[in-house]
Amino acid sequence: MLFRDDLSRRWYKEKENEILVERQLQEYKAMLNRLSALKDDWEAFVTTGKMDKVRIIRPEVLSSWKRSMKRGIDPYKLHPILLTQKNLEYRLEENKELIDIASPFLEAFISNLKGSGFRVDLLDRDLYILKQFGEAEVLETAQKQGSCPGASRSEHATGTNAINLAAVLGRPIQLVGPEHYNAQLQYWTCSAAPIFDENGELLGVVNVAGHYLKVHQHTLGMTVALGKAIEFSLRQSRLRREKELAGKYIESIVDSISEGLVALDGQGRITVLNRTAGELLGLKPQDVLNQPADAVLGQHSTVVEAFRSGEALLNRELVFNCKNKQRTAIGNVVPVANNRANGVLAVFKGLSHARGFVKNMAGFKAYFNFEDLKGSGPRFAQVVNLARQAAALPSNVLILGESGTGKEMFAQAIHNASSSSNGPFVGINCAAIPAELIESELFGYEGGAFTGAKREGQPGKFQLAAHGTLFLDEVNAMSMTMQAKLLRVLQNRCFTRIGGCVEIPLEARIIAASNKDLWEEVRQGNFREDLLYRLNVVTIEIPPLRERKDDLVHLIEHFCREHSKKLKFEFTISEPARKLMMAYHWPGNVRELENVIERCAVMALSRSSHSIEEQDLLSYPGIRKSLEADKNPAVEVPPPQFDDNLESLEKRAVEEALKQTGGNITRAAGRLGVTRKTLYRKIKKYGIAVHG
Repeated sequence: MLFRDDLSRRWYKEKENEILVERQLQEYKAMLNRLSALKDDWEAFVTTGKMDKVRIIRPEVLSSWKRSMKRGIDPYKLHPILLTQKNLEYRLEENKELIDIASPFLEAFISNLKGSGFRVDLLDRDLYILKQFGEAEVLETAQKQGSCPGASRSEHATGTNAINLAAVLGRPIQLVGPEHYNAQLQYWTCSAAPIFDENGELLGVVNVAGHYLKVHQHTLGMTVALGKAIEFSLRQSRLRREKELAGKYIESIVDSISEGLVALDGQGRITVLNRTAGELLGLKPQDVLNQPADAVLGQHSTVVEAFRSGEALLNRELVFNCKNKQRTAIGNVVPVANNRANGVLAVFKGLSHARGFVKNMAGFKAYFNFEDLKGSGPRFAQVVNLARQAAALPSNVLILGESGTGKEMFAQAIHNASSSSNGPFVGINCAAIPAELIESELFGYEGGAFTGAKREGQPGKFQLAAHGTLFLDEVNAMSMTMQAKLLRVLQNRCFTRIGGCVEIPLEARIIAASNKDLWEEVRQGNFREDLLYRLNVVTIEIPPLRERKDDLVHLIEHFCREHSKKLKFEFTISEPARKLMMAYHWPGNVRELENVIERCAVMALSRSSHSIEEQDLLSYPGIRKSLEADKNPAVEVPPPQFDDNLESLEKRAVEEALKQTGGNITRAAGRLGVTRKTLYRKIKKYGIAVHG
């Protein structure tokens, strides 16, 4: 037993690692795709100089590109403008106050990023680099690329970069790789924030730079915090304001940041909590300043634990327990050191505001719209119209249909047409996850809730789908125990993580799907009747493909066009092959149809043909066996005896059909001229045993 438990734990751990790797891979692919598109825009612009070739570049960056080209800057070679040693010393002396005040902030910041490859630049008002902070090898790489103290980063010297854009626009900005006009600067991602004096005059710029593949939006938020901290210290040094005025000024600076910001001093007391953080955590900043963080944010909150451990947490879920209510956010917590004690700085966004992050996790995005649902038959059109109407309502939706009919496509289309379209679409197949894991997948868990659990815990699908849609596919596969827990969540609109004690509100719309008749499942005792009432506020029944003969023609043409593009060769379907496809009953529905067309197209290509023929279709076992079965005589009902009644005749007909088709429900239903659902009811009614 111990050996088996150990194997189970290792298996679960490996599956969790696989899921994490897949999530990271999807995020990495999305980033690479964006970088590739940016690179294409840059090459098109520097080659042609035409703006109509540019697709995704931001307007402010494109304007800078135009100015750089007009100035005649070479986009491929860098000709750095460097101060003489004497002029550099003059500027260092002129900006001594800025350097003295900014250096402690920048040194503390960079000391927590060891091994990251990032550096920090401090520049004066004319955009000459005054001082750089970072590891020796990082600064050496920067120097080889013309970035060192005394180098100019103005637009007329190097073309478009984050530093000169921050100065020109008067606001923070982040650039990545190909957004730089000069190719030699495309190695970097830069997050720059301007520094202003008390009169709004530009004093300098702080810039955080690293390898372009390490770009992240939170870097800009932390750069803004650095710039604001430097501004405050400069103004305090110059103006010598009284403590009360200085406190109000800090508050206005911190509250200008769009992310939530919380800072703890060396004693673990809250020294900064901005307006955004107050809104996210349900706190009034003026009521919690100088209060112990563990009493306000919870003893086991992420920020407090980071303060105790002294570890930096980057791009992580942050948990807060404020006023007996658990709240979560996405962000960073970094230690801040001074001469006397260590504190921490947390910069974060709520899950509802970090929709881009959530949507990219594990591919939490809906790709299909109603325009992608192909079919013009009256029955299918009626189903699509009902789905469109359901999309405008906040009610739960239940989608019924056989496997392969496109239930998830309908769910994604409903999501994209709803008011929650900007939120994540989180799908989970209830049949694909072991019964013992589905609860943690849906509810999430606290750190250490069970053996093998992550130390920091993990949010569940209920939480990740906040302000979006949660799609429960094959909901009929849930165990009765899990059905009871799901029912409670739907009734109370809140849930608790495994190992947790704080209720979290359910802020997601529920769309469920089943490939079985749930009313029949209820009758057989396999599905809770009260849960069915909660799920089927709006019921959408997708007809099987064999009942959509009008749509079959259009679907065949559609998939031929799609796979012609995919396989990069044009192909058609011969008339005999088309008749054979129209006669087949397609038990796998649209999914099977698409698979067969692609399969036969590949076989036609292997014959150097551009036409799918009967021989290609007959190589598919489903169609071949169906034709062989059709050659057998139809079901013959024995002549009635005097003691026969209608029910006995019906029972004998069902038994004979099942016998002749070897227990194949689809083929038996076709022979009897009834639907699969009707045949299942008859089998249950007469207690007929089905043997495949």
